[in-house]
Order: sequence, then C-alpha cells, then structure tokens
Amino acid sequence: MSGEVFSIYGPYGRTVTRWFESGLTLTLLFMAGDEPVGFVMIGTLPGDTDGETRAEVLAIAVAPGFQKRGIGRKLLRCAEKRVEEWGEKRLFLHTARENLPAQKLFLKSGYRPIALKKSFYPSGQDALMMVSDLGNHPRHSPCA
Repeated sequence: MSGEVFSIYGPYGRTVTRWFESGLTLTLLFMAGDEPVGFVMIGTLPGDTDGETRAEVLAIAVAPGFQKRGIGRKLLRCAEKRVEEWGEKRLFLHTARENLPAQKLFLKSGYRPIALKKSFYPSGQDALMMVSDLGNHPRHSPCA
C-alpha cells in the first residue's frame, strides 16, 4: 500500500518496509474485513537535546478506494493515543507541500505547520513539518 500511495515521493515501498522490519516503529492497521486498507506508522526519534525523544508519524496512508471515509483521522487519533501512552507530549509529522488533502486532515486534527523543509523527499518535493501538542484537542474517534 505504501508503494502505491507514496510512489510520487520516492521509493517509499522499500523505505516503509525497512522501518517496519527495524523493530523501532509501531504500525497500526485499519481493516475492512480481512483486508488492511489503511495504516499509520509511528516511532520515536532522537530530539534536539541529549536524552530527549521526539514522537513522529513516519507514514500514514489509506488505500485509494477507501479514502474520504474518516479512516485517516481514526488512524491519526490512535497514533496520538499511543504516543501519549509512551509519555510524549507532542507528535510531529511531515507532509508534502502540495498534498493539500493531507494538510487539510492534519490542520483539522489540531496540527500546525512549524517548518518548510526544501527537497525533503527522495524525489525532490518540499515538505511541511507539522506538530500537535497532544492533550489539547478532543478525541472524537475511539481507538481499540
């Protein structure tokens, strides 16, 4: 799914597989029957100061035939709940500057842009770095 959804940004089918196999990430799936139709991958990365970590959404995707059904929002809420359980206070993510549907989801979900990263993606696109201060917005979607 990641190869299909992220192909315009570079070889993300391989990248996401490597992240998954690293054992350093958590991947949550959204299922339609027996079929995974969405996922969110989260992890903690070194922060700006020694010993500090930064929780980040490394990837979030919904299969094209299942988009616009609230699945992305549910996945994002579940990711937020998990990183709060880890003791993190903020959740970061990156999204392509031209990916307006994703930006709309993130803005509606309480994220705000904090930086523009030039040529962030392997194919050269710019990315917006966004952050949410967890606990400052209501959770509308339950997470099992």
